[in-house]
Amino acid sequence: MTLRFFILALALQALTAATLAQTPAAPPPGQILHATPSGATSDRLLKGSATAEWAEIPAKRISLNRTPPLFDTDEPASPEISTADVRIARTAGKLVVQLSWRDVTQDTAALTQVPNTPPETRFRKVQTVADDRFFDAAAVMFPAKSGSDAMTPSLQMGDAEHPVEIYYWNAARGPLLMEAQGRGTTRRTGQSFPASAAYQNGNWIVTFELPELSAGTPMAFAVWNGSQKDRDGRKYFSIWQVLE
Repeated sequence: MTLRFFILALALQALTAATLAQTPAAPPPGQILHATPSGATSDRLLKGSATAEWAEIPAKRISLNRTPPLFDTDEPASPEISTADVRIARTAGKLVVQLSWRDVTQDTAALTQVPNTPPETRFRKVQTVADDRFFDAAAVMFPAKSGSDAMTPSLQMGDAEHPVEIYYWNAARGPLLMEAQGRGTTRRTGQSFPASAAYQNGNWIVTFELPELSAGTPMAFAVWNGSQKDRDGRKYFSIWQVLE
């Protein structure tokens, strides 16, 4: 009787553990992103004149973390940008995300746009020779596989089984759609997406048009500060937030 009870207890424990592993834990209240339905079109929300429409959408202030040095040659970087504000609107099958943050320097340049940029195909990336130009940038990342029950990918650009999509905007090149399957695998897709950006009174306001994402989708945000020589993995980043 004792042996049977012991075996039954082990089986029950294993079943409970398996059930818990398959059930996504509810996110802490501080990591929930509210998406507000909006009667404005996505085209309207991308315009700088849509101030009144965005004023009706509450902002969520998220904390930003500073990545540690990636190379021995990296200069120390103080945490100049500690937070960013996120506003999200749902409209006509689109998710429009506005990301704003304080940056006392506007690091941009008028570079020639690259038409029909091909996807990244190099096995190993080559160091750029233009090592004196660094630009402000921002990005929104979410899992490529949809579904609220899907496993949250690694913040280090996902992995082979849990790839991510990255809606990236650069103050010199504009919006670029990227994808990744783990650290060091980020590649251009050759596609773009609607976006707008404005620098006003020491603040960046960048608006992204994303596809409709279901409730429960994890989202993470990143900001690059050109004056601190940010590029690639050297940046500010948030932990995963969960769309509601």
